[in-house]
Amino acid sequence: MQPDQDDQWVRNFRGVTIKIKDGTVISGKLNIGEYARVSDLLRQSQDQYIVLTEAEHRGSTGRVVIVNTNEIMWAEPKED
Repeated sequence: MQPDQDDQWVRNFRGVTIKIKDGTVISGKLNIGEYARVSDLLRQSQDQYIVLTEAEHRGSTGRVVIVNTNEIMWAEPKED
């Protein structure tokens, strides 16, 4: 699939591991868009949900996982 010329999405993926309140740990890639850092996205974005792609979650890999930011206990950006 070729990108559309009118596509306005900024693609700026960063590796991240997050832990949610139920103790689940999820690793994957997060598109931080125009933000400089993962922490900037989590603190400044008005979006209540983040989308992790290529996620490792519950014993499987390559998943897409949507997480409510209110449920995140901690997030650790991966070194690129």
